[in-house]
Amino acid sequence: MDMITVIAVMILAFITVLELVSLFRKQPCSENILDFAAVIPVFPTDSNLSSRLDCLSEKIACGRCHAEEIILISYGALPEQIEMCRKFCNENSCAVIADSSEVEKILSETFAIDMKT
Repeated sequence: MDMITVIAVMILAFITVLELVSLFRKQPCSENILDFAAVIPVFPTDSNLSSRLDCLSEKIACGRCHAEEIILISYGALPEQIEMCRKFCNENSCAVIADSSEVEKILSETFAIDMKT
């Protein structure tokens, strides 16, 4: 009876390990991902803009960001913030800077949406 218990515990432990590995294993992205745009608002009070742009640059370099386009929207951004955004856009061809009034136009161009007015 003790041998059966030991075997049952070993089998359950093995199944548990397999479940944990499959739970935390990185799932590969499907190549059929629908296009999407990442929108990042830039406010004058945003003190973390530089670190957010650096983090996003790292994700793009590693291939963890699959956005069709990254849109940095200026809501009264300061000149130094605009300069950070320009530098980010120069380093990442998928990024653009837009004023809040231009967002609808950029999204319609990105996703080829006919805007009826």
